[in-house]
Amino acid sequence: MTTPHPHAAPPLLQMSGITKAFGPVLALDGVDFTVAPRQIHGLLGGNGAGKTTLMNVLYGLYSADAGTITIDGVPVTIGSPRDAIAAGVGMVHQTFLQVDVFTVAENVVLGTSTAGVDVPARLRELSERFGLAVDPTARVADLPVGVRQRVEILKALYRGAKLLILDEPTTNLTPQEVDALFGSMRAIVDEGMSVVLITHKIRETMAVCDQMTVMRDGRWVATLDAARTSADDLAARMIGAAPLAVDAAGVPVPQSTGGRTRPTSRPGAVGAAPTDASAARLVVRGLTVTAGADRAPLVASVDIALAPGEILGIAGVAGNGQVELAEALTGCRPVSGSLVLDGQELVGRPTATWLDAGVVYVPEDRQRDGILPGADITENLVLGSHRRLARRGLLDWGRARSDAARAIDEFSIKTPSAATACGRLSGGNIQRVILARAFGRDPSVLLLHNPTRGLDIASTAFVYDRVRRAAAAGCSVILISEDLDEVLALADRVRVVYSGRLVGDVPRESADPYALGRLMTGVGV
Repeated sequence: MTTPHPHAAPPLLQMSGITKAFGPVLALDGVDFTVAPRQIHGLLGGNGAGKTTLMNVLYGLYSADAGTITIDGVPVTIGSPRDAIAAGVGMVHQTFLQVDVFTVAENVVLGTSTAGVDVPARLRELSERFGLAVDPTARVADLPVGVRQRVEILKALYRGAKLLILDEPTTNLTPQEVDALFGSMRAIVDEGMSVVLITHKIRETMAVCDQMTVMRDGRWVATLDAARTSADDLAARMIGAAPLAVDAAGVPVPQSTGGRTRPTSRPGAVGAAPTDASAARLVVRGLTVTAGADRAPLVASVDIALAPGEILGIAGVAGNGQVELAEALTGCRPVSGSLVLDGQELVGRPTATWLDAGVVYVPEDRQRDGILPGADITENLVLGSHRRLARRGLLDWGRARSDAARAIDEFSIKTPSAATACGRLSGGNIQRVILARAFGRDPSVLLLHNPTRGLDIASTAFVYDRVRRAAAAGCSVILISEDLDEVLALADRVRVVYSGRLVGDVPRESADPYALGRLMTGVGV
């Protein structure tokens, strides 16, 4: 096991023996964590590793059961975020803590005294210093995700943070915004502060971090210098197994593919020109979703032609109509236009017709839309398949339980039994239940929306493997994702959704992430 790296300078932060339990679950087991001055320190680990819990202890959202915290050599007691801020700790959460109707300046100063402070001038000075361009007078509700994130960073800097924690900050950013964020992180470090980057994206970790600490199962595993490790080594330490190969983007490559590239022997793996409608299994024309009294379009005149075995990736920044598009393509909401699958028009037909045609949907919000939390695994697996399992009008529960046992084994669902309520499973295991149900229907068309959000590297690799297997068997796949790396890892062709419209259509092999990033922000649309 690697030992923590000794620093020439005294550490800015020293957390020692941090222990935290939630009932019988030991979330942190005597964790040590050290951050040096002027350092970007990556904090990595899979789902349930304890990395966010550790930082929530530092930020005062949780109280540790045991352990000590020292900042600049001084022991501190942090019992609330106010204590953390007073000690020089700032945190930007995945879900921004903002009042939408307030301006940028009002959000930044919320809860502080502004006596004698020219707030707009101070914010403009901080923005220029750290490359965080924001208009202090803009209303937060009108800002895109990347700019709203800058507001949160400015909020921490305005309060005097010398240690800034960023929790999965690049999830919804374009490549250009990621580059700008990394530039701001370096500017922050150059001014004498330090940054903790909580992430599961190995490529980004290697690109921007000076050191990284890996956690697993609530324990410290290793602290490594970026210059002395590799992406494969980090992946192996995160999952506690033999090295897991990752590609140039830091995306896991399942062992079943036999190498670092996706197999291209499946029917639709053309990676070339857009599919001609005459050769397509799925043909969508003029698909439109409207809302409100003025019938404003949420999805506007979408055309898609998809061959058997083809994976179409649809990238986009959150809030550009992805949910409405996904629901329109799977019969979950009223639409106008046409959607023909294997020669059958589905628009205007009942849900049962869509299911019988082989349309399967893996929704973005797995808790709200993907499962019945109070129902057990068997009950969740039969959703939508009850007619197939019926005998003389009654559900054959013996067969359903037998199918559930096979699914638990095949999809490696970690659960005490098939009778466990789905809502009690981890996010990764809930996603495996949803995938088991989806693939158990032998889909003709599979639509996945952000299928690996919040999943660790091993679960992500599992999802990618199952999607590739489905495509190899002839299933047509539509992947809607805000993670551009994910789209480029899986898709044969890439399109961009912007303001409810699909723009661009390029083969993965020639896709330029920065060109796609421009389309994602509406440049050139």
